[in-house]
Amino acid sequence: MTDISHRDRLRFRLSRVYRRAGARLPELGTGGLVTVGEIILILKGEVIEGLVEGVPLWLLAGVALSLPIAAGWLARVFHRRRTPSPRPFPGRLPAPAALGDLIGRETEVKQVVDRARESGLAVVQGPIGMGTSSVAIRATWELADDANKQRYADVRGPDRDHPEAPLSVAQRVMRTLDRPPGAIQEPADATSHVIDALTGTRRVLLLDNVSTWSQVAWLPPRVPGAYIMVAGTVSGELPRHVKPVQLGPLSPDAGRELLARHISDERADRGREAVGLMVDACVGSPSEIVRIGRWLARNPRISLRALVDDLNRLPIDEKLGFVLNLSIKQLRPTAKQLLILLAGLPIAEVDHQAAAALLGLPSAKDAINELAELGLVENVRMTRVRVTSASRDAGARSTPSQAAAWRRLVGHFADQADAFAAQLPADDARNWFAIEDQVLLQVLARRNPVPKTGRALGRIADALEYWFRLEQRHEDRLRAAEALARAAKALRDENVQATAELRQCAILLTSGDPRKARHHLDQAAQLRVKVESWPAELHLEHAAILLAGGDEFTAVESALVHYGQALSGGDVAGHALRANNIAALLMRKGQQLDHGGWGPEARKLYRQARAVLFESLEKAQRAGDRGAEAHAEELLALADFYLGQLFDAGAHLRQAERLYTENADEIGRARCLVQRAGAMLEDPGHLPEEVAALLDDALDGLPPAGVSTALAHLHLARLRPENAAAHREAGLAALAPWDEIAERLQVLKLREYLRVL
Repeated sequence: MTDISHRDRLRFRLSRVYRRAGARLPELGTGGLVTVGEIILILKGEVIEGLVEGVPLWLLAGVALSLPIAAGWLARVFHRRRTPSPRPFPGRLPAPAALGDLIGRETEVKQVVDRARESGLAVVQGPIGMGTSSVAIRATWELADDANKQRYADVRGPDRDHPEAPLSVAQRVMRTLDRPPGAIQEPADATSHVIDALTGTRRVLLLDNVSTWSQVAWLPPRVPGAYIMVAGTVSGELPRHVKPVQLGPLSPDAGRELLARHISDERADRGREAVGLMVDACVGSPSEIVRIGRWLARNPRISLRALVDDLNRLPIDEKLGFVLNLSIKQLRPTAKQLLILLAGLPIAEVDHQAAAALLGLPSAKDAINELAELGLVENVRMTRVRVTSASRDAGARSTPSQAAAWRRLVGHFADQADAFAAQLPADDARNWFAIEDQVLLQVLARRNPVPKTGRALGRIADALEYWFRLEQRHEDRLRAAEALARAAKALRDENVQATAELRQCAILLTSGDPRKARHHLDQAAQLRVKVESWPAELHLEHAAILLAGGDEFTAVESALVHYGQALSGGDVAGHALRANNIAALLMRKGQQLDHGGWGPEARKLYRQARAVLFESLEKAQRAGDRGAEAHAEELLALADFYLGQLFDAGAHLRQAERLYTENADEIGRARCLVQRAGAMLEDPGHLPEEVAALLDDALDGLPPAGVSTALAHLHLARLRPENAAAHREAGLAALAPWDEIAERLQVLKLREYLRVL
């Protein structure tokens, strides 16, 4: 896109690519949600050429002159969906009565409790099926018998072949401790939150089903007045301060007692020798002993001696599979079909409603109970079902019936995601997404997606975009958009692919990577979609991308006109967003006039923008759209600064910062901090370290790349000369996405200031 003719052709092709996306796909809430100022402000610097020392450098940030595409429109997309029933949040341990008596693990439970009381951290380690979860749960109840003192996080992810990533584990723990997951960017960021949430509370935090120590290496080694417990296989090298309680096989006596509990003492006494041999065949695994015991309980006429004779004729590695196959052969057709479908899924677990969708039945309760009774599946996280490791091979290769079952499952998830997205940010909806978001990502990322699932996948991606945007999880936003693009391309659904490519462009602009964003814009332009009309949010997104790419304001104005025409008269939140965008455009034009020496005309546009923003603020407040309200306050602060009304500007900036904080928008809040720091630098009454501390705080919330990030490093380099070299390199790295592409003057100026430090 280096010559004008190619740019014009691209703009024309984009208008062809997306014009009928809304008409063809009315259920798709398409569009990347672009609210942060980084998106457009990074390319607005051409209007401040000739910067002189008397102009505050912090105005380079151009904080908020973007076209915000807020998450509010998604609520309007989803509000017609049916309302699902609320779901419990799995943050609490099972009640003591549900634990049952642990056989042969009394010593280990005491060791775990003692270890926790001694060091504050206890690790229960053992192979799958050895009962690490049961021991850890019992020890937790020993340490805190009040459910309000317990916090439980099951970190076993939906991918049975790969453990949950450390960041995802940290986010799950954050949510368990009632902290916003979007507040952390790296696993180590969660350490201080865990300390703050637990110190002096006498609470127990249990992380269950941990696969590797790397998943939890960020945990603090001790929290005063609280306990942390880790349970699972916990492979990998453990730190020196961690002394795990290792669970080995059950003793023969304990194994016989456990088996007798399931087949009755009388039957066990009659076949005492056979019972011992079966326990040996289970290699002391409690889960295998329970599974064989349940099968024997269902078959009271089976001779224990005859079963043992059959087992003795088999090699060791086939003994457990022998009983498993016997169990599967006795299943009723519906239960057997469910086992095959569950074992063949690319996701490790689903809830009971999803299992019913797989079968195409109103309920799967009886089939699940039959499978659970035989130990072929386990009920986890309350109402979820997961195939046991021993039953994974039961899945058949892809068949027409499995393809139909997958289509039903994807449709079920799409309906559920729509319905719960309509309820966000209500607690029930947050709880549902907290449980299902990784599962939904797995559904999107399936290799070789099943035909005729494109539109349902698009609806899932829309709901995830809204959820991840709400949680400020921008990496997950990008993962969902990338997965949707791959799936749509494989399915040759160019409408959905156009949505996914444009969304990736918008997200990458948010994170300050214009080169990659431009690539996805080009990808979108190459699609051969012939459409008639767009949904409102696509017009708004298109306007943002045009302005980010440096196109003429007339094209942006046209997109905003189309956006306004596509909105319904009663869509107050949508009209608030439109007013914000118009005000941003007016100020951009004013800056051009300022640069050209037309100061009075520029101030007239600033005043017009200010009037529009007060109307936008009223609409946003009436609609309850905190994102649009925060952005209006931020824009008002900027307009007041341009007009020289510094007191009013400061008031609006403080209000914007407060709203962004309440809305868990860390990037928006960080932008406000950079603005505030810049203003403080103009006031000699502020101490340098006070300003530097503010900028340190801002960098924690800003993305790695972008103009605001570079500007924060520039300020810090001047405030802390001893670290100037490090901040210089970090600032230049933040501008790296503009390397080898056409740089706007703002980027050139910032790069120039950084290089001469």
